Amino acid sequence: MVDLKKQLCSSASNSENQGVRFQTVVLYTKFVHKSVQLSPESSVFAVALFVRMMYNTKYQAKRGDPVGEKKNNNNNTDTCVLTLPLRVEKWQEDCLLKRFEAARRIYNSLLNFELKKLRQLERTVEYRQIQSVISSAYRSNTKDSPECKAALKRREKLIDENGLTKNGFKNDVKFFYKHFDGLIGSSVAVHCIAVQLWAAFNKYLCGNGKEIHFKRLGDISSLKGYSVKGKSGGCEIIFRGQYVEWTRKKKKLLLPLKIDPDNEYEREMLSRRVKYVRIIKKPGKNRLRWYAQLTLEGKPALKYSAETGKPIHSVGKGDVGIDIGPQTVAYASDKEVALLELADRVTNIEHQKKKLQRKLDRSRRATNPDNYKPDGTIKRGVKLTRNKSKRYLKLQSKLAYIQHRQAEIRKLQHTCLANHMLTLGDRFFVEKMNWPGLAHRAKETSISEKTGRYKRKKRFGKSLANKAPAMFISILKQKCETLGLPGVVEVDTFRLKASQYNHLSDTCEKKSLSERWNYMPISDGSDSSKTKRIQRDLYSAFLLQHTIPQSCSFDKEALRIDYPNFVTMHDAEIHRLESLPKTITSMGVRRSHS
Repeated sequence: MVDLKKQLCSSASNSENQGVRFQTVVLYTKFVHKSVQLSPESSVFAVALFVRMMYNTKYQAKRGDPVGEKKNNNNNTDTCVLTLPLRVEKWQEDCLLKRFEAARRIYNSLLNFELKKLRQLERTVEYRQIQSVISSAYRSNTKDSPECKAALKRREKLIDENGLTKNGFKNDVKFFYKHFDGLIGSSVAVHCIAVQLWAAFNKYLCGNGKEIHFKRLGDISSLKGYSVKGKSGGCEIIFRGQYVEWTRKKKKLLLPLKIDPDNEYEREMLSRRVKYVRIIKKPGKNRLRWYAQLTLEGKPALKYSAETGKPIHSVGKGDVGIDIGPQTVAYASDKEVALLELADRVTNIEHQKKKLQRKLDRSRRATNPDNYKPDGTIKRGVKLTRNKSKRYLKLQSKLAYIQHRQAEIRKLQHTCLANHMLTLGDRFFVEKMNWPGLAHRAKETSISEKTGRYKRKKRFGKSLANKAPAMFISILKQKCETLGLPGVVEVDTFRLKASQYNHLSDTCEKKSLSERWNYMPISDGSDSSKTKRIQRDLYSAFLLQHTIPQSCSFDKEALRIDYPNFVTMHDAEIHRLESLPKTITSMGVRRSHS
């Protein structure tokens, strides 16, 4: 009895819930050896708990996890992604759409539940007092004060205590997905839907969002399975070599993958362990397109040329300066200087979008006449109908396709440009920019002195939406991290003043945004009044290339030595731009008529 008790107690001491499990083991041991008399209810309870403990221990050992320890799914290994198209039949697409719709309903139900908890918390006296302290600190620009920091910590603690955490969302989603158990399982619900909603909720709680939106019909575009430690393929949505399996209850979906047998890159990537699988839905020209995104262990494989056997994307050495704007990017290195339009194949589709949106609006008004007042405005405070004609659905898919196509072209061009820049150097200096601030409309109303009319308040919103300069920087950062390079160094715009500094005179001169050229003095000994025209963005990139990040200043000696070579490459680039049929106005380069 003593040996058995010691053995059971030692196994219980390593368990997760040590207090409960220890008492259960001791009680069960005494009950088996008749050293204590238990009621029938207590004996059944003790036996049930003991069997459950032993079952969990056996399952944990079978899984390969340390017995009695919590499973740690925070995998810190390198991760890469391979996206492959799926061959989906009509009945399989219908099943996928039904499951995506179930996921949308779970998302909205969980969001409604969590919003109620948040509103209930916001009505408490303690939370309102904390929020008033934080609001007054932000209004008076004293958000770094000890009182504000203490209030933020108190609010964070209060939010955690009320279950508005990532783990709280995972626990709450269990009340909703069980109604769709034949379509969505626990892995997708807990580790995909709940985590996705928590990301949006956390952004809102941190003050980076104004509102958390409910998902409309068709808004869910991807669902992923779960990663199991030591197992390849994932959980629930499983990779099976030539196809992806997603089985719920009696409905088994086997989705074949389109794999090129002659593609060495795909073959090497597929030889690695698959952590989990994500199924992605994308709009197509005539129908939906489905993809399987395999999240693999390790760094991405290198692509080699079939003819030469050398890597397609080589990595250079040295510093590269990047001056990026809403529509253009200028870069300078020891090998090359260039001024390019960002994503030049992305055309302006605003006219096409407006035309489709007007057609959609007319269709909505024709199929839902009771939603509108006699003057044409929409009714408020009543339940609206959502009738959609077949023509409406076709127009809706067409609008989604042209927007998706623009996004794919933009991402492809940014990736190609990032690969080219990696051949020029391994460290990139770029100014830190507040892109959302450039997209906002101007607040002040002013009158132009030249025309006497009100100035337009619009700024760079559409340019940023079409060219996405921040996406290019994030792609370049990601590639540098993957290759283990020094990467992108963001420098302080206000301290360096790259657009104002002149290294020859060692002075800063403030310029208006319309001035696109710098007039640099020429010291040839004959005439001190001679100047050389240097394009403003290219010169800023040249200055950023010679940044000393530790002191946030320029290397003046290196600037003096490299300046003649920069001028030669600069003149060649300006000659190339002048020969183009059309250039961006912000470049300040006119077409040469010679």
